[in-house]
Amino acid sequence: MSGKWKIGVAVSALLLGGCVKAGTLPKKNEPLTLVIATDLHYLAPELHDQGERFQRLIEESDGKLTEKSEALVDQFVQEMLQKKPQAVLLSGDLTFNGEKLSYQRLARKLQVLTEAGIDVWVIPGNHDLNNASAASFSQAQARHVESVDAAEFAAIYQNLTCHPAISCDPQSLSCLVPLAEDVQLLLIDANRPEDPGAVSEETQRWIERQLEKAQADQQTILSLSHQNLADHTAMFSYGFTARGAASVRALLSTYDVRVNFSGHMHIQHIQKQEGLVDVATSSLSVTPLHYGVITLDADRTLHYQTESLADPDLQSQAKLCFDQTTRRQMQSALEVLKLSPQETAAMIELAVMMNDEIFDGTLAENKPRIRQDAAWYLWQREGKDLFFGQYLEAMWNEATPDNNEITLPLR
Repeated sequence: MSGKWKIGVAVSALLLGGCVKAGTLPKKNEPLTLVIATDLHYLAPELHDQGERFQRLIEESDGKLTEKSEALVDQFVQEMLQKKPQAVLLSGDLTFNGEKLSYQRLARKLQVLTEAGIDVWVIPGNHDLNNASAASFSQAQARHVESVDAAEFAAIYQNLTCHPAISCDPQSLSCLVPLAEDVQLLLIDANRPEDPGAVSEETQRWIERQLEKAQADQQTILSLSHQNLADHTAMFSYGFTARGAASVRALLSTYDVRVNFSGHMHIQHIQKQEGLVDVATSSLSVTPLHYGVITLDADRTLHYQTESLADPDLQSQAKLCFDQTTRRQMQSALEVLKLSPQETAAMIELAVMMNDEIFDGTLAENKPRIRQDAAWYLWQREGKDLFFGQYLEAMWNEATPDNNEITLPLR
């Protein structure tokens, strides 16, 4: 079965999918609440035993609270049942490394939201499709497990909404879907196996056709992608901004689409480039366990603000996991400098604090305090040639305020 034929099957499933009984869309100009979460990196508990190999994986990772991914998703689902948004939007990297079993278990959890009248719209991320790293972990062993392709991804998630897609791109898992009678969501898939990380020219032509019709129908459009559609920082552009993003931004601007929601970086950051505001929500699996709450007023003014999962034990464990990862990385990096133990310890603790603030989007607010810290001068003087020294310097120089909320008129 060819790749294009399989994707055609997948998008047909999305077009025809949904509840047996269709729900009623919010009326034109009726206030609307949405929630976006990204980079869940859910790993089914059957795929690990907390053993030696799994623990080594955690220690070598980037600070995700993978060992508690079951509890993270369960907590998120419970909070969504309490908030009752019209829709939950999941912008990719749903699973740890694309394990089929993880997808199946996650879909069953999300089905609870659909049954409560909450639509769930998803797109894949770079970890999600045809992933050769999909594995289970037992004692000292890692064993390959089955991943999924685009058709299987669509089949697993097609019944999570009571409103079928308006149109789907036959070349990718990009779709245009309804959120209200006058609001539509453009899901942009940049993770085709043939060209991962790119929004293809064929998909861009499909996007243009959808935007042209939506404009004629006087629809307000939001867009959603996994990879970013703007260059957020010098450290996080290559490999993080989708290839073809400039062309996509131009298309969105032409049709007055003003905001895109993304993830991928695991860093909370809002960036405006060439008229498009790209809101990158940080990972639900990394401290501070963010998701974004989006409200649209009757006049279609958009308000976005972050919230964190409310469970204090998960919050504490997530911060401990992330901080331990940062400490290990910094300790290893600083060994080459031959500093005193006191100097090394001070530099590590500052780096831990700054990395927390980089990921939760609050570094700019704390720059005056950091500027007075003696360890900051050590980083600038002794650590400037290290990767982590360059990382901290770049993020310091580029730190901007107000990354956790924005208000934006969409008309």
